Parts: sequence; structure tokens; C-alpha cells
Amino acid sequence: MTFRLEPLADHHDLSAFACGNPELDDWLRIHARNATGQGTRTYVLLDEDDQVVGYFAVAPHTIERAQLAKKSARGAPEHIPAILLAKLALAEHLQGQHLGSELLVIALDTIVEAARRAGGKFLVIDAIDDTAAAFYTRHEFEPMPADPHRFTRKLSTIAKAIGAPWP
Repeated sequence: MTFRLEPLADHHDLSAFACGNPELDDWLRIHARNATGQGTRTYVLLDEDDQVVGYFAVAPHTIERAQLAKKSARGAPEHIPAILLAKLALAEHLQGQHLGSELLVIALDTIVEAARRAGGKFLVIDAIDDTAAAFYTRHEFEPMPADPHRFTRKLSTIAKAIGAPWP
């Protein structure tokens, strides 16, 4: 099966998307287009029939140095530029085929490319639940000390891991 990624646009039909988490499904259908006007960028993964089978949303962000583990915060300014991976979801019928990991790599590649142009030191991820938290832990993201559902990783480390140039 072949997939392609596109920025969310008015012509994308979101009504049939179902990932098994009503909060993520509703966010895509109800809030994603409005969020674009507020600074968030949503990208949809389309199958060969132009059906939305996955998505992720990213936004500029900052994190406080005090929120990070000491080894990550060393030498950083008080407010550290970052990119937030706010949402990531894959259609339920495609889960269990390692496509969630592939969607994450696509998101990471998009994020690294944006950071190379606009800057940023960290990626911040908000996991929606314990299952998502376990997913990000398996992909070597570090939970923030005060919130086990919020993860970070240096963008330079991500770029190296996916074979992307940095900076």
C-alpha cells in the first residue's frame, strides 16, 4: 500500500477517520482546521484512495529549562525554543502493522526540516494516554520529570537517528 502526506486542506474528507480514540478523532474533525489558523500545522496521511488514514499536528513551542532533566538543560537558556508534536494518530484498521512508527518517522522528518529552517532545540510530545506514552518510550523519547505523558528529545539527536542533516 502506498501513502502520501499532505498539509490539511479544505478538500480532505475527515468524516470517516477513526483511530480508536474518540478524542483524537474529534480533534481532527472538529478542531484541526481552526487550529491551523491559530499556528498549528496538521498533516494528513492519505492512502491510494485519497482516504485520510493518519495525521499529526505540530506547533511552535517553548519549554522552561527547569522542566527538563538536568543533563538536557545544562547550558540552555531559561526559555528553550522547541516544536510540539501535539497529535499523532493512525486509522484503527492500519494499527498493528508498524505503520504508527512509520507515521512517527514521517512526522519527525517534517519537524526536523522545519527546525532546520526556523530553529529549535527540542521536540516536545504530549502523549494522550498510557498506551501512547509507552509508544514514545519505545522510540527513545524521555519523559519530562514532572509529567510522565510529556516527552522530549533533542532535535539534533532526532536528525541523526533518521539520517537527516542538522542543522
